[in-house]
Amino acid sequence: MEPRLGGLFVLLALLSLAFRALERRWPQGEGRGTDLAYWFFTPFITKAVTRGAVVPVVLLWALARGIPFTPEAVQAALASGWMGQKPLWLQLPAALFVADLSGYWIHRLFHRKALWRFHAVHHSSRTLDWLASVRMHPVNDFVTRALQLVPILALGFNPAVLEGLVPFLGFYGLLLHADVTWDFGPLRGVFVSPVFHRWHHTSQAEGLDRNFAGVFPIIDRLFGTYYLPEDRVPERFGVLGEPVPDGLWGQLKYPFRRPA
Repeated sequence: MEPRLGGLFVLLALLSLAFRALERRWPQGEGRGTDLAYWFFTPFITKAVTRGAVVPVVLLWALARGIPFTPEAVQAALASGWMGQKPLWLQLPAALFVADLSGYWIHRLFHRKALWRFHAVHHSSRTLDWLASVRMHPVNDFVTRALQLVPILALGFNPAVLEGLVPFLGFYGLLLHADVTWDFGPLRGVFVSPVFHRWHHTSQAEGLDRNFAGVFPIIDRLFGTYYLPEDRVPERFGVLGEPVPDGLWGQLKYPFRRPA
């Protein structure tokens, strides 16, 4: 078996056990086959496409700065940049906030009519749990990561900071989609919780177009999209209006089809 494929099977097994303990059940309901298909499509195909998005962004940045387009030159330029010269303990939260702030506006952009059909794929799961977290159209992922990289490069964060953020955000994203009712108690206004994100995914009218931030809910507070009632949690999920088809292939084609 190809090593990466074997590693993915091991990761899925470990995550299944971990989230079985957190959610107190195995994944169930509609769309499980589609979610499992994404768990193989996303790391091998979507992430390869996304890595391709990084290249032109970094190339344009290097040309604008007059930097040779080599890994060594790019890393050296970032490490000596404005933020790159700050202590790592300061860079880490700063990079996290910058990425979340830019991600917030990109996320809102994908909720607009022109791009919604790409993002609707992610919202199409009617059973929201950790397994559904990687249900993401490649165009959505490509555009998001490319645009998020722009302020990171402009501010000159040390590449070591980015290497630490990527796995953290990956696991945090799984946690946010978990089928749990955690709101983080006294920290509910400090960090995005699973319940906060479940309100973003709900198909109930009260939660539509709310809670776009992925880490810091204060961003939603600043721009008037914060929603986290204390007396209830969302019960319905999925997409209103034109249904998104089930199945990986149908969802990949869906944004390019003429609306019904």
